[in-house]
Amino acid sequence: MISSTVKKGQERRQAIRASRVIAIEHRLVKRNLTKARSNWSLSTTKNMSVSGILFLSSIPYKVGDIVEVSVAISGVIDIAKGNAKVIRVVENGDTSFDVAVKFITKPAKKRPAKTHR
Repeated sequence: MISSTVKKGQERRQAIRASRVIAIEHRLVKRNLTKARSNWSLSTTKNMSVSGILFLSSIPYKVGDIVEVSVAISGVIDIAKGNAKVIRVVENGDTSFDVAVKFITKPAKKRPAKTHR
């Protein structure tokens, strides 16, 4: 039987992370299967990969929350934009949290095939 439990100190990364400090906007979209659109908050990233982001937050998100994130350079070039699931939250004091999120990919919408006559 193969265990999916991660042991302390064991590598959990599925993609290479780049330590970059870039502005990020984030807001809560869903908590406990309930839609909860909140206002955008502005913060900075700590590191990023193709599968997720670690960022600082003053919002105490909970593991399992769905957040909408937007990372852009100079407010013009989108680096990452979309929904992500909170997978880890570490408190850094009373008002600061490290929030790790993993991007959620939406299934492609099915559309009827075109018919040609």
